[in-house]
Amino acid sequence: MQKLWVVTSIIVISGVFIYSMIYISDMNKCSWVRVYECSKQENKNLVDPQKYIELKKTWDLFLKNCKPIIKEEENKYFLDYSKCDLKIDISKEKSWIDSVNINWKDLSREEINYNLKIWKK
Repeated sequence: MQKLWVVTSIIVISGVFIYSMIYISDMNKCSWVRVYECSKQENKNLVDPQKYIELKKTWDLFLKNCKPIIKEEENKYFLDYSKCDLKIDISKEKSWIDSVNINWKDLSREEINYNLKIWKK
């Protein structure tokens, strides 16, 4: 009986310790716990605001292929795009879209060109 209590105590204490470490780690994303990940985040290439506005037109064009989860609460609707995975590769040298991936599905060149034709009208 005493061995059972010792084993149970060790399991409970280990579980609480692991849970608290995960909680502290998530809470302190950019503190001493995650210094390496934070330094990686800071070194990412970010575009200037003008280029951001220019590129926003392109991803808005392809977001029409992404179906949001629509929730209704009282007198408001909430559109949730969190399940939509949108990746667009654009060439820097010329205004050319290399690839588009929406919800883990690559669009064909014909689909990309079709969306661009509609947008330019």
